[in-house]
Amino acid sequence: MSASRLSSLCALIALAAAACTKEAPSADPQEPWEAPAVAANGETENAPVDLGGGTLPGPARGVRRLRIDTLQAAMSKVAGNDIYGAPILWRVNTRDGFSDLAFGKALGRPDYQTSTEESTVSNALYLKFVGDAARDICMQMAKNDMKRSGDSRALFPKAPVDGTATDAQVNENLQYLVLRFLGLRVAADDSMVTNLRAVYDAGVASVSSPNGGEITAAAEGWRGVCVTLFESPLFHND
Repeated sequence: MSASRLSSLCALIALAAAACTKEAPSADPQEPWEAPAVAANGETENAPVDLGGGTLPGPARGVRRLRIDTLQAAMSKVAGNDIYGAPILWRVNTRDGFSDLAFGKALGRPDYQTSTEESTVSNALYLKFVGDAARDICMQMAKNDMKRSGDSRALFPKAPVDGTATDAQVNENLQYLVLRFLGLRVAADDSMVTNLRAVYDAGVASVSSPNGGEITAAAEGWRGVCVTLFESPLFHND
C-alpha cells in the first residue's frame, strides 16, 4: 500500500472515531412540561408538588401535552356527572371553557383559517387555563358529592367527610383517586399517596368552614387533592 493511500485511510478512521464519540442531537429540544403546585385552597405555589410515582420513570425530553380535545374529554370523564346526570364541565359564563366560544382557540385548537395544526408544547397560557379548569371542576365535584352518599360519590367515595374518617379510609380514597385520575394502582405507602396525603391534610387544616359552608373541611381537602392531580404532568403528558 502506498504511503499516500495509507495516510488517507488513517484520516478516515480518525474521522469515523471522532464522529462516534459525539452525542446524537436531541430529536426534540423542548423541555417537558411541569405544572405548578396548587394548594388545597386553590392558590398556586412556587414549587411543583412531587407526586413521586414509585418505579414510574419521570417525563423524558420532548414529551408532549394532550391536545385540547383530548384534555377536555379526559377531564370530563374523570369528573363524571352531577346529581342531575349532566356531565361536569369547566364552565365560564355558562359556556364550556374548552369550547371555541370560550378559550378553546386561545389554548391552541386550530380554526383552519389562521391555523391548521395544534401545538402540543405547553406554555404559560395553557398552565393558567388548566389551573382555572381544575379549580372549577373540582369544586363542582365536591359540591355534588356532598349531596350523594357512599360509593355514588366521585371524589371521596371511600372516606366520610364529616370528620370521622380514619387514616386507613383516607389512604384508601387517595389510592382510588390516583387510579381514577392517572390510571395507576399504587400501594398505601407509595410516595404518591404520602405526598397527596400532605395536600389533603393541609386542606383540612386550612379552613374551618370553607366556601361559605357549602362543603366541609374534609371535602375541601379532597378538592385540593383533585386540583393537584388534574395539574400533575402525569395527567397531561401524551
